[in-house]
Amino acid sequence: MMDDTKFKEGDWVKEKNGTRGMTVVGYTKDDAEGQGEVRCRYKTESGEETEAGFPEDDLVSI
Repeated sequence: MMDDTKFKEGDWVKEKNGTRGMTVVGYTKDDAEGQGEVRCRYKTESGEETEAGFPEDDLVSI
């Protein structure tokens, strides 16, 4: 299997239409279409660290 992911662990990214910077922590398992979600860690407005998954195509490097 080729590693053709757009981002790697530690990359600094944001959503294309967003302003919040997030750190890539990895990818979820690929689904049937072969496209996994990007797991990102970021701080919420209240300052708590959290993680969430985002579609790779929705993110850009910053």
